[in-house]
Amino acid sequence: GGLELLGLINDILDLSKVEAGKLSLHPDKVPTDAIVGHLQQQFLPVARDKGVDFPVRVADDAPALLFTDVQRVEQILKNLLSNAFKFTERGSVSLEVHRPADGMTLQRASLTGVDAIAFTVADTGIGIEASRLKDIFEAFQQEDGSIDRHYGGTGLGLTIARKFAHMLGGEIHVESRQGAGSRFTLV
Repeated sequence: GGLELLGLINDILDLSKVEAGKLSLHPDKVPTDAIVGHLQQQFLPVARDKGVDFPVRVADDAPALLFTDVQRVEQILKNLLSNAFKFTERGSVSLEVHRPADGMTLQRASLTGVDAIAFTVADTGIGIEASRLKDIFEAFQQEDGSIDRHYGGTGLGLTIARKFAHMLGGEIHVESRQGAGSRFTLV
């Protein structure tokens, strides 16, 4: 439909701006609760429609304030959440806000220790085959064509999410087992 095409065009525009170094960030102090609130507002109706639970947990030690470009952070998390809901027919999609786990191997030295916050989107959906995990962030890669037709979407969401995460000084981690759901974490 028209909305899907619009989504695709917006995604491609975002991607080309990132590639050209033309996407400017507007960091500001933002309450963690505000981000969580926006996402709950947007995805509770989706959860209700699908009959899927949408628990949201903010850990006690999660930072109350972030200094970041809230629009971009929300765009990343919306991509992760809409994917999770798209591929989850039953069970739950959860959002957890927490400090990165001690055992988490962070690729960017700047993220180590106390300053980092992690947003984890976990689902009980179809999961991703191990051999495909490294491909899912490449543009237009989805499980296979039939999934693309069944679930729709531009196939660019994760590509954009990862590029935005890097621009914001962060990274995205994924753990998944086919048939057992997925966990995406924005740090």
